[in-house]
This record gives sequence, structure tokens and C-alpha cells, in this order.
Amino acid sequence: MDILRAHTPIRHLISRHTRALLRRYFDAGLLSTPIAQRHVDDRFIVMTADEQELYAAMETYIAGTWNQAAATERSAVGFVMTIYRRRLASSFQALRTTLERHLEMIRSGAGQSLSGLDEDVPDDETVDEPLDGDEVAERERKALAAEERADIEHLLARVRMLPPDSKCERLLEVLADLRGQDYQQVMVFTQFTDTMDFLRDQLATGGGRRLMCFSGRGGEIPSADGTWRVVGRDEAKRRFRDREADILLCTDAAAEGLNFQFCGAVINYDMPWNPMRVEQRIGRIDRVGQAHATIRIVNLHYEGTVETDVYRALRSRIGLFESVVGRLQPILAELPQAITKAVLPESARSAQHSADLVADIERRAGEAQAGDGFDIDAALTDDLTFPERPPSPLTMEDLDRVIASPDLMPQGTDIRPMGRREYSLLAPGMAEPVRATTDPAYYEEHPESVELWSPGSPLFNPPEYLPSGNQIPSTRTLKDLLEQ
Repeated sequence: MDILRAHTPIRHLISRHTRALLRRYFDAGLLSTPIAQRHVDDRFIVMTADEQELYAAMETYIAGTWNQAAATERSAVGFVMTIYRRRLASSFQALRTTLERHLEMIRSGAGQSLSGLDEDVPDDETVDEPLDGDEVAERERKALAAEERADIEHLLARVRMLPPDSKCERLLEVLADLRGQDYQQVMVFTQFTDTMDFLRDQLATGGGRRLMCFSGRGGEIPSADGTWRVVGRDEAKRRFRDREADILLCTDAAAEGLNFQFCGAVINYDMPWNPMRVEQRIGRIDRVGQAHATIRIVNLHYEGTVETDVYRALRSRIGLFESVVGRLQPILAELPQAITKAVLPESARSAQHSADLVADIERRAGEAQAGDGFDIDAALTDDLTFPERPPSPLTMEDLDRVIASPDLMPQGTDIRPMGRREYSLLAPGMAEPVRATTDPAYYEEHPESVELWSPGSPLFNPPEYLPSGNQIPSTRTLKDLLEQ
């Protein structure tokens, strides 16, 4: 039996920490499916003159507002300025929406929260402690006192005059390139629903592109009247798997528990300050069973920004997203707060702060690679190394024959068929039955509503091979009994 079927949790643990280990399993014949190669492509977008001027104006505004805030208010002001900065790095449309919301808050003294959905709140890593909704609202309220209505109106007028984002134009080029290379389905990730909605509007115009979305709002599909209809998680995955859409636009909500190994390409429209979030995005398609021998990862960056300088240093120094980086995990974990400090200094020193940050990353990366420090990858590899063992005498098909045979199941277990290799299972001590399947592919499609009945699952109890009182010869196996 394929080793991934004997050790169910590994099916969901393909990441930079296990790629090398799984490749060794494949080479040794213990894994039936090869691990896809990664091809990472960074595209650097030079902003138009108008975009550069607005970007510089926002940087000056962010640094100036933080600089002028009272010492007791700097934490709150810095929090809100970080939201501005991350949205600016995502898209000018996300910035515009944020400015409009904040202007309304200033005018009314209340209004909608600046952060919007939970997924739009800055990474927890940018603050000392994770914040709940009330704490976010309180920080925004305090920050209002440090902002001037005229400044917000001036910036908003400038962003409204911009044509569609130049980064969006590059996205269209990348999508065409990927289709020409036979990558028929693509996931496009962004941090913010505002940016996702902007891209949806832009991509829906011409080009014959079929779109779907997934965010904190759930899955969304287009209706005949031009509106978007919300669908469930499983249905969204099924529709994309069945090629009802060529492009899945999504926020990081799709990087949590949705697996798309049938899709061969990921485009990162923006880059989170925590690189591990990008790795989670890539992990949606870089999985056992990936249909493409090589998966494509395209990262879009605005040229001339702190975020781009940091990622360029990481890519050139350690091959980020392509190689294991065990000893560099502490550096990567600190990046969100380090970038925050680099984008909130006095404006006259901001360029020097950025240069210092990049130099520090390169220095520490070099020291970590040359040193004998703790290596997370090596530790995980040791933990995940299994001893050699003979092939399992059972397959999932055999287990299906067991669960379908009441006399082989533990006493008191109620099993009722619900479909092909799907059952309602009620064991002693359970308050209500649960859905169980012996089909790994079906489980992969419905991980939140179905349990895989196999060793490693809490539902799996060793079956009673024969009715009570019968003796089983020590040389006999369950497979022998099934084949009688």
C-alpha cells in the first residue's frame, strides 16, 4: 500500500519541510506519486509616473502622521498606518477603498471599521499581541485624532484619477503566458477582498476568462444577471476541479484547508510580509497527486519598494520558495515586525532604514547558512523518518469490505451505506453518527464534512476479525479472512 495511505496525516503535510523526504520515499518506491518541481518567477512592475508620485505621497503621509503622533498614541497610529501601507502594496484600488472608509469615519465620527473582514486585519506578527475586533476598533478610533481630513481628501482625489493598476496589466500578460504553456487553470492570490473584487471586475471584461472567487465571504460564482452568488466550500472546490472556471481569485482564506493539486499555477498578486503565508498559498497546489510535473509560481512586485527589496534579498540569498530554509525560520518569523519598523521612520531616514533592513537580512542569512544553529527542517525530517517496513497486506479497498461487513466491526457499531464507499458510522459513546469514507480521493474533496476511515483516524478501531470465541491463527491476516 502507498505509504501516504498508511500514514494519512502526511497527505496534508507537503511543505518545504517534507519535500526532500517525500522525494526520497518516491525514489525508494514507497510513494507512488512523484513530487512536482517548482518554477518560481518574480515579475517586477515599474509603476507609472502618476503611480510613483502617489506612492511617494502616501509614504510621506504615513511617516509624517506616525512621526507627529504623541508618544502615547504611536502604537495605535502605527497600526493604522501599517494597514495603509500593506493595502498600498497590494493595489491602488485597495488603498482607495481604505481611504474612502476612513474619510467616512472622520466625517461621521463613527462608521465602518477600517479593517473590514478579519482577513484584512494586518498579520498578527506585526503587533506584539493578536488583536480582537474591539481592540482593532479602539486603535482606529485613537488614530483618527492624528489624521487630517484635508490630507485624506487630497490623497483620495489623486488615487481616483489613476487609470487601472499597472500591476493588473502585467497580470493579464502572465495569465496569457501561462495559458500558452498549457496551464489551463490558475489560482490568483491577494491579501484583501478589495483587491480581489477589483481584479474580478477587470478580468471579467473580455478575454473569455471564466472566473470564480473564494474569500472570507465564501465561494462565489457568476450568475447570468452579472451578480455573484455565494456557494459552499465543497461546491466551490468541486466546480473548480470540474473546470467550470479557468481562474480562481482568492484571498488567503483559500490557503486554509482547500487542496487543488489539479491546478498547476499560482500567481501572488501581492506578497504578505510573512513569507510563510506565501508558502501556504503555494501549498494549495504543491501536493501529492499534482497533475503537472512542474508547477508555476509567479510573484508580482512593485519595483522600488521596501517589500520588494526584502523579497529580492531573500530570493537571491536563499532561493526562497524553492529550497528548504530550516535555519532561516527565525529570520522569516521576524520579518513582519522588521518591515513595519522600516516603513514607519522619519521620512528623511526611510531609505536608509530600508537599506539597513535588507543588509541585516543578508548578513543573518549568511551567518545562519554557514553556522551550526538549530535546523527546523532537519529536526522535522528526523521526526518524520519511518523505519523500513514490508508492504501492507491491506488496501483501502480491503478496508471498504470490512466496514461493509457488520460482523467484522466492533460490537455495537451501527454502519449504514450512504453511497459508493460512503457510510454513516455510529460507534458506542458517540452522540450522533458521522459520515465516513474509504475513498481517499473523495475525502480529499470533502475534508470538512467526511472522515477517512483508515488507520490514523480517531474513528478507526481495529476490527473484530471473527465473532467472539473464535481463534485466529497467528499466521492469518485480515486480508486472508476477506479472501476466504
